Amino acid sequence: MTPRRSTRLERWTCLTALTALAAAALAGAAFAQPERVRVVVLEARGVGPTALRTAVEAYEAAGGFEVRVVGPEAFRDGSALEGARAVLFTGGRGSVQGQLLGEEGRARVRRFVADGGGYVGICAGAYLAMQGPAEFHKIGIVAAENATGERWRRGTRAAALRARGETAPVVLHYENGPLIAPARAAGLAPFVPLATFETDVHWPRYDTHPGEMPGTAAVVAARYREGRVLLFSPNPTMDPARPELLVQATRWVVTRGAVPSRLAWRDVFAP
Repeated sequence: MTPRRSTRLERWTCLTALTALAAAALAGAAFAQPERVRVVVLEARGVGPTALRTAVEAYEAAGGFEVRVVGPEAFRDGSALEGARAVLFTGGRGSVQGQLLGEEGRARVRRFVADGGGYVGICAGAYLAMQGPAEFHKIGIVAAENATGERWRRGTRAAALRARGETAPVVLHYENGPLIAPARAAGLAPFVPLATFETDVHWPRYDTHPGEMPGTAAVVAARYREGRVLLFSPNPTMDPARPELLVQATRWVVTRGAVPSRLAWRDVFAP
């Protein structure tokens, strides 16, 4: 039997159908919503209410984030980190936060970051990620310590930072955050300083003195096994607020990859 030839009408119908399918696919792509970044934030005694509120507001204003605020028990039983891509520990008292997490909660955070999750620590949350005596209940995923040890009370003021690779200073809210200094920690690579302090904040009443703060690291990046870590000593969500820095830091830590020693400020915080 001689095969039947396609008519012009049939060819046109086929072409029209393919065009319609392609257009539908493009329309679907245009309206597809990007995946929301799931961030878990600790709420507990030891977390400053204003620090918590302004951090959540920063994510909500930026869009593209799904924020879950949970208590320490959810970290201890593992439910807090299910489906999360990043964890935020913000200002307050890091030792209290660590104590409430308990060893099980701290271990779960370490495993989460080791497996590729992101960690952002602000002020107390930065202290929490660093090294220190057992009585301070550290998570201990960054090879860093406070440059002045247990002398941490410096006061509150706007502090100017020198950002790596930038000419204009960055001014952020400072309130007793760590002066981030290198520390030996087995199996941990050195952190990468992204900004250092220019402003000198001190409080002789509590044995902190002039000259200790300038030049020390204020914002650092690090890698913990498969995960990325970003620590702020000052708080970018409190006055003078730069909430976009928290947003950009979170987007950076959830992107897996190396943390090169030449990493610059704009590599993390460029819009």
